[in-house]
Amino acid sequence: MTPMRRLRAAGAAEAGMVLLAVLVILIAVGGSSASFIWSMNQLQTRAGHRLRSTAALGAADAGVQRALSILEGIAPDGSSGRDWRPAGYTETLSIGALEGRFTISLSDDPEGAVVVDSVGEVVGVTRRVRARVALAPPALLAALFGTGIVRLERPPAGTVIVPAGPGIDRYPWIHIAAGGGVWFAGTDVALNRAAGPLEPGAGPMTVLLPRGVDLVLDRDRQRVDAGQLRALGVPIGEPMRRDAGFFEAPEVDQTFYEARAAASVANAGINAAAGRYHGDGDLMHKRDSVYTLHEFEQLLAYLASVSHRPPTRAPVLQGIVYVTGGLWLRNGQTLRIADGALVVEGLVALGPGTRLEITHSAATRTLPGLLMPHGGRLTLGRNARLRAHGLVDVGQVATIDEGARLEVEGAVLARTPEQSFRNTAGTALIRYNPAVLGTPGLRVPRGAPVVTWIVKWEEIP
Repeated sequence: MTPMRRLRAAGAAEAGMVLLAVLVILIAVGGSSASFIWSMNQLQTRAGHRLRSTAALGAADAGVQRALSILEGIAPDGSSGRDWRPAGYTETLSIGALEGRFTISLSDDPEGAVVVDSVGEVVGVTRRVRARVALAPPALLAALFGTGIVRLERPPAGTVIVPAGPGIDRYPWIHIAAGGGVWFAGTDVALNRAAGPLEPGAGPMTVLLPRGVDLVLDRDRQRVDAGQLRALGVPIGEPMRRDAGFFEAPEVDQTFYEARAAASVANAGINAAAGRYHGDGDLMHKRDSVYTLHEFEQLLAYLASVSHRPPTRAPVLQGIVYVTGGLWLRNGQTLRIADGALVVEGLVALGPGTRLEITHSAATRTLPGLLMPHGGRLTLGRNARLRAHGLVDVGQVATIDEGARLEVEGAVLARTPEQSFRNTAGTALIRYNPAVLGTPGLRVPRGAPVVTWIVKWEEIP
């Protein structure tokens, strides 16, 4: 083979190798491009599904909000919203560039709340949510609500009303609502002043009064306006006005709470110990938490006999406790109830140096603290202390003596039409917690307005 032919053959071989290399590169790039395009398509598909799924959840939540609006107002058919219970009400809506719809169904639950089931649908994607909604009386928007007069005394009496924690101020709550007006004993009343461990209030107090009812001052009950009081150092804003119907207090459903206490066996162990202590066979074998006046007096006597134990070992009542008589704590006695409520048909009198504590956890935060369904009087003797979580619903806060302390994280409702609340010489500290709007077992009068409160929200399959 001549040199020229050998050179041409070598060039042809090299060209073939180059072509082969280019072909391999093209195949690799093509495969990578196809993989990239497939991956991008998958990502776009998933992103689109995620967008539609999020939009469907938003539609379902919009259905819940629509139900709340109707429950507080008028139903689409013109009837009362609080009685509206559709089996499947549908509305369409736009969520960004997407079209969707929600379908809501409402039903009653055994504790008086309304269950809202809402289905949101957007471009073939469905999400479902369920909300348990309480229909609360507007009275529970007030930290201190009195059907009658709220009387504020001079020092040493002090009243402090503040939110229970950060973020509460985003809820539309009121410091004091008084159907009979607010009566200031003098211009030196201690209102939202720091005293020892108490935190100071922020800004002036909001007050709600019926039309035609005024703020009054001194023994003569002279009419006074908020501007005059502020000039004299009383931190109070201009009163807001509402119709008298706003000041109707809800009824306590005694049957509801008595049934809950009758079904509770949480205190059977303490009943047995108290029965052995007194030699009372009936109390020893008692399983429920509904007590007569005599039974509860025996229980208190037993608790006093073991009060020397360390707090971690001291007996504590649990759940709903129902007393068919009154309650008197004497001689420095202490009564503690955890994750429950105390319901007393008669009066509640805390003697000098006594202590009553009713506390909740997160799971029981909507339970009331103290209920007196027959409208009894609450009195706190010298150096007595009442600490309660939740709603304190009484007939009248009649006396808070010197050194006594009423401490509530929730709200206080006093329903006596004359003088509902009077702090004579002690300290009243109310930290408003809007969870009181979820209090079960309250009946709002027919025709009265309601406020909705979501007790529980969950997504369901």
